[in-house]
Amino acid sequence: MSKSWLSEASNIQLPSAAEKTKQYISQWVHNKRFLRLVAASFTFLVIGLLYYNTLTNTVPALVPPSSIISSPAAPAPPKEAAGPKYAFATLLGPNYRDDVDQTDIESDEYFLSTRVLNYQLQHSNHTKYSNSKVPFLVMCPPNVAENKRKILADEGATIVPVPHIMADWIKVPLPTWVEMLDKLLLWSYTDYEKILYLDADVYLVESLNGIFDDAAAQPHDVSVEKTHENDVGKLPTNYTLAGVVDGGSGSREKPMSENYMNAGFFLISPNKMLYDHLMAFVDRPDSFSVSMMEQNLINQVFEQGGPMPWKKMDPKWDTSCPEPDDVKHGYKTIHSKLWKVSASPCDIDPVIGRMWYKTLGHMESHYAGIPLR
Repeated sequence: MSKSWLSEASNIQLPSAAEKTKQYISQWVHNKRFLRLVAASFTFLVIGLLYYNTLTNTVPALVPPSSIISSPAAPAPPKEAAGPKYAFATLLGPNYRDDVDQTDIESDEYFLSTRVLNYQLQHSNHTKYSNSKVPFLVMCPPNVAENKRKILADEGATIVPVPHIMADWIKVPLPTWVEMLDKLLLWSYTDYEKILYLDADVYLVESLNGIFDDAAAQPHDVSVEKTHENDVGKLPTNYTLAGVVDGGSGSREKPMSENYMNAGFFLISPNKMLYDHLMAFVDRPDSFSVSMMEQNLINQVFEQGGPMPWKKMDPKWDTSCPEPDDVKHGYKTIHSKLWKVSASPCDIDPVIGRMWYKTLGHMESHYAGIPLR
């Protein structure tokens, strides 16, 4: 038996060194082809996912190239897992002071006020919103310093980088209004059902609980019979735009007009069709008066006699000419630059001004981990 085994073994022809090399190369080529096939499949998968993401991305909608500068556009804000998708939002611009370092956080009053507003909405026991899942979106154009974005993000705000919206024909009246048209991007944030926009200089007296349920903040039908031949683009079947009357340059008893809305405090339901509609006006020369920038445009598109009249909220949600008794009378917010003694549109009562500085101190104590007494 062993002899037979030895005989068979002696008859086996072992491959030569050349044949071994040939077999190795053949196997390596086969493996390399397999690896190429895997790499190609992975590449096609990545390209497919990127293409799908491009098709499904909704923020912002397509707009005429002459209307947007400083691309790329912002990504969509994240979706909530369940429940109504609401959000608060503000727009933070750069420091408009001459010859100032944009990274300097001490001299930027609007940045400081944005921090206070974020603290009030999310952290203050007295004014925070009852649903902690409702985010505070801070829209940041390209010229907002990175360190300011990081501070706000660390303090709980959701930073939304946005492109700068502008058209060649628009002559901006004031340097502080250069970014105001960027507010129009709110209508493109269709991941949210409702968004309450507040200017960065809005101060909360009480919580905004219930504001998304205000009667004016519900969907309303578009009046087709009131559409105009010169309307730009198609209109949706319904819309939501609720706000308060602009206080103008005097007291709230003498507003600019009962039909003129303040674009520093308003609630919308984002809608791509409305976003495209608004942006078409931006791209059409002299289509609206730029004396009050986006505020004039919004009031024109949502005029009281038109197909989509803006709806008036309970005036106690916001006042732009604060008085000491307003706190007792139930006003929820004050829209004024409370860090100034004299501020547009009204002079600030020292009692009201001290409220803002007191909240500023509470905010700093909160982030420093110092308990309030």
